[in-house]
Amino acid sequence: MDLEEIIKQKEEEIRRLNESLADLEFYLRDLNTLIPIPVCSLSPLGIIIDVNQAFQMISEYSLIEAIGKPIDALFLEKKQIKEILNNLVEKEYIGDEELTIISKSEKEIPVSLSASIRKEREKNIIGYFLALLDISERKKFREELTKQVTERTKELQGKIKELEKINRLTVGRELKMIELKKEIKTLKEELNGNKKG
Repeated sequence: MDLEEIIKQKEEEIRRLNESLADLEFYLRDLNTLIPIPVCSLSPLGIIIDVNQAFQMISEYSLIEAIGKPIDALFLEKKQIKEILNNLVEKEYIGDEELTIISKSEKEIPVSLSASIRKEREKNIIGYFLALLDISERKKFREELTKQVTERTKELQGKIKELEKINRLTVGRELKMIELKKEIKTLKEELNGNKKG
């Protein structure tokens, strides 16, 4: 095998690898589009470098509009999102942090955020992945449940006050009856004493 054949063989290998890489990129893009959970990729500086379709829908930012934005610009809790990214260096994964994303139309949407580190082959940090879960319904349910518990607690406190009042009246009557029985006994003793004497 001469040098020219080896070069052609290597070029063909490179071409096949590039095709495989392109196929893999299309596969990942299609998979990313299918996933109903908002996901974004960040640079190590917290700049958005990619978002999926679900992220575009919740944030109302197109892919082009989102890329290049600092991630903290999309959250109400700017300090907390920066702390989460800083803590990821040590923890590598953080889950179920409740934050509020601010959409392009300035709608505040409560979300549960999970984050992990992106590493390259040599284990160097090359960025972060963020996944969001819209918890609007969960928050509404929790608020409604809290409201119902508060109302029931007030009702129960009212009933407890009624029972305490009834208890005071009952105890008061019992004490009065005991007092009357003593008085009756005393009067009977006096009456019996007057009859004998």
